[in-house]
Amino acid sequence: MVKRRIQANDPFALRKLASDYYEEGDYGSAFEYFTKAARVGDVQAHQQLGHMYVEGKGVEADMKKAIYHWEEAAIGGHPNARSNIGIIERRHGRLKRAVKHYIIAANQGLDIAVEQLKMCYVKKMVSKDEFEEALRAYQRAVDATKSPQREAAEQELEVFKA
Repeated sequence: MVKRRIQANDPFALRKLASDYYEEGDYGSAFEYFTKAARVGDVQAHQQLGHMYVEGKGVEADMKKAIYHWEEAAIGGHPNARSNIGIIERRHGRLKRAVKHYIIAANQGLDIAVEQLKMCYVKKMVSKDEFEEALRAYQRAVDATKSPQREAAEQELEVFKA
């Protein structure tokens, strides 16, 4: 069943196989299958390729290619990729652009982005109004993911972890 899904270029199956290879330390094969998944639009695969390019795992380190993959993932709605781009923008002194990326990621419910915005607020790079609005948007995103079914599933997982 999984082989057929991989042969059919199912992005989830390709990414799952890539992740398995990555966990086994076979970064070359992981890179190959993350690339295939990214080509068919998997944003998580783009996010992972960005990290592989930064770390030089399975591929020669290349920051420009890392940024490309994080941008693709961010455009596709991946909040971690959006935050990564914000960090890069900040390192290059493009503070307004960095803040915009952090706000978008916070609006998607990413904790790290809120922490980045808090740091920017303390350094007077973000106004009180902007920071408060980002916090409200963050809370709305987090609240939107809550449900009794999800909470029950999380409790069941805790039983298995114990």
